[in-house]
Amino acid sequence: TADGRVGRFGRKAQAATLREFNGEAFVMEMGITNPGNETEQIVAGFPFPPGVDPVPEPEITAEQFDAADAFVRFLAPPTRAPLGILGTQGALVFRKVGCASCHVPTLVTGANPVRALSFKVVPAFTDLLLHDMGPDLADICLGQAERSEFRTEPLMGLRFATAYLHDGRATTIRQAIELHDGEARGSRNRFERLTPFEKYALMRFLKRL
Repeated sequence: TADGRVGRFGRKAQAATLREFNGEAFVMEMGITNPGNETEQIVAGFPFPPGVDPVPEPEITAEQFDAADAFVRFLAPPTRAPLGILGTQGALVFRKVGCASCHVPTLVTGANPVRALSFKVVPAFTDLLLHDMGPDLADICLGQAERSEFRTEPLMGLRFATAYLHDGRATTIRQAIELHDGEARGSRNRFERLTPFEKYALMRFLKRL
């Protein structure tokens, strides 16, 4: 982050804590000011016309924000569907191609005063780090990230997704893989050299996450 902390949250790893990410999401995604983000987002530098936003800032109280933050903080990771024989073979292909070097299958939380959050194994399938994904996927700069840099997308819960990549441009998992570039080019090229059966097994594995 700009103040030297390690960012872990957001598509560009622009937030160092979940609380900061939630505060930014309230004001940036929903237009709701909150105790940590009391300034309304304006369009093209123009203030709101009189009467458009009569609610004083912040628009939610500290108590309301704390409740929402706690709700998000204690959400459990989605459970994975049974892999079966084919999915298990696909997990091996996942490692063979090199996907697991960035989409790290499991992470362990650190020490936390809340026992439910302390030293827990999370099947996140991410390293929570920024990677250069090449010019074709480049988007906005955010935080310290360049246009082509994105935090590795967690794959847990992937089976519930209907669009892929940061902007939803990919309509299938296979298309999302084929659009990987930059630091992920080697893994993409290895994927393209897989046999049809290996690709099928890999898709089966990913659709069980």
